Amino acid sequence: MMQSKLDILLVNSMAPRQRIASDAALENSLATLRTYLEDKDFRAEIIDEQRISATEAGVPQWCLKLLQLIVRLQMKAYRLKVRFFWLILMLIGWPIQALSMHYRNQYLNGKIDDISQTVRDNNIHLLGIKVWYGDAFKWSKLLAAKVKSACPEVIIIAGGPQIKVYGEHVLHDTDFDVAIMGPGEEILEEMIVLDRQVNSKSEFLHRFHAEISQSRLVKSGIFQCGEAAATQQEQRYQHIIPRYRTVDLADKLLFHTLVDGVGCTWNKCNFCSHTRQAFYQPRPVQEIVKEFELMSRQGIGFFRFSSSETPVEHGRNIAQAILEKGLTVNYSMFVRGVKVTPEVYDAYCLLIQSGLRAVFMGGETGHDLINEKVMNKGIHQKELVDTINCIRLAATAVGKSCRIGLSLIYPTPVVDGVTLQDVFEENIRLIQATVPDTVIVNPPAVFPETNWMNNAVAFGFSIAPDFVYNLMQYEYSTYKPVELWGNLGFALQGKTTPELIKETGRLRSAITAMGIPTDISDECLMMTEATGYTTKADLLQFKNESLQDIMSGSNRYMREVIEKINAQGRRMANSKLHII
Repeated sequence: MMQSKLDILLVNSMAPRQRIASDAALENSLATLRTYLEDKDFRAEIIDEQRISATEAGVPQWCLKLLQLIVRLQMKAYRLKVRFFWLILMLIGWPIQALSMHYRNQYLNGKIDDISQTVRDNNIHLLGIKVWYGDAFKWSKLLAAKVKSACPEVIIIAGGPQIKVYGEHVLHDTDFDVAIMGPGEEILEEMIVLDRQVNSKSEFLHRFHAEISQSRLVKSGIFQCGEAAATQQEQRYQHIIPRYRTVDLADKLLFHTLVDGVGCTWNKCNFCSHTRQAFYQPRPVQEIVKEFELMSRQGIGFFRFSSSETPVEHGRNIAQAILEKGLTVNYSMFVRGVKVTPEVYDAYCLLIQSGLRAVFMGGETGHDLINEKVMNKGIHQKELVDTINCIRLAATAVGKSCRIGLSLIYPTPVVDGVTLQDVFEENIRLIQATVPDTVIVNPPAVFPETNWMNNAVAFGFSIAPDFVYNLMQYEYSTYKPVELWGNLGFALQGKTTPELIKETGRLRSAITAMGIPTDISDECLMMTEATGYTTKADLLQFKNESLQDIMSGSNRYMREVIEKINAQGRRMANSKLHII
């Protein structure tokens, strides 16, 4: 039985299948909310089932083992291009996959019933749900509907990544009462105070809209309209360092997402949903280093910077502080291609010396005209190549490794005088010139409030009225066979969704043929390096084995890898405390 008289229950949404290898990472944002509220003398609890063992929960072992065998044979047949055998294996595996998903959905529906029972038994008035995309969004909608049916007086609050991308669309055809776009600490505090003053949900909502927000979508931090308003709130708001409990660490990948700043210094890309944010704001370096120290005391040695870009100068200052404190950490971050100078080179030397072990760079395309006219990326192929080479030279100079992930969008809209094949060839030239450790290839996606969405016709997109609704709950997987994607309700310059996905696969196959693994995230690059996966062959093995886990709904391989990662992270954290 959960503690009675909770002010708020916070729930992390669930999906039937693992999406990426780091799905079981520490849940920092909900822990941050709980920490903030506890410091204000409120009572909050978290339900988070995104754990290492959760992948297999609810599915009989015989079903998992059979799926593992079938998926292994499917992947081998696919690699050997034995299409007939692959099709037979797909047909054999289909009913087993369906049965596995049936068991998983039964399990997930049971979790919804358990949470609803908890809300009712503990007379909880406020329920916060961290909402993700795809099947996790469907699960969140079902949870909200179930809770509303069982406990109609409960206020249901949605937050998380899905809100930041889709905004008010998340409130359409759902039972969420309120959605928060941006930091939720202060708004939840206001809602708890208000809840203690009213006697009914209707009274709560009336006063909420009169005193806190006229809209059901509440924008906070740098998501507020106008830089002045966002700055005013940010000055009041201090980034909270989460206090993890023992239960938060159990059965988890001990990897912590650390807020190094919010936003992006460029913030003008035509395709990017981050443009909903008003501006970039770095976090004070002393706060970041304090968070490194506190996490190290809990045996955490791996970190990922959360901002969509860590500017070189801010990164240099963080690195200097890490070295001055004598911390032993590994971290990854998102970077932007820049004009390389001696100062940039020196900064990367310092960053790598301090523990930077992987970077993720959004290149989008190697075609300069497309990057300028279609992406509005603000950089050219030369800056991408020079920045990646600079990072490599810096790593060599300090004798440490720093892996590089490059992200591309393909296919893309094209302009007069440029063909899709031209873009394809320039992408290949970029990859040949940089030879990144991995390339992430994404198909074009059109998100609300982006220039691609607002000017869809000009960019060649054809978008159906229900496209956004479908996209929000579509379970995205680039490895799903093209035939199974269906039509999501959008096309690009005459190409349907399956045709676009097929073209994406063409570039991915060309990259794989170059011996470069695709679609490995930056945090996995960092952590696999630390556990002995040092070559591209090692990364290819990691990619294949982890993909088998994802496709079969298993944690067989990733459980072993995560055990190694956690052990290495603890050794790194303990080295600062002179335990080893």
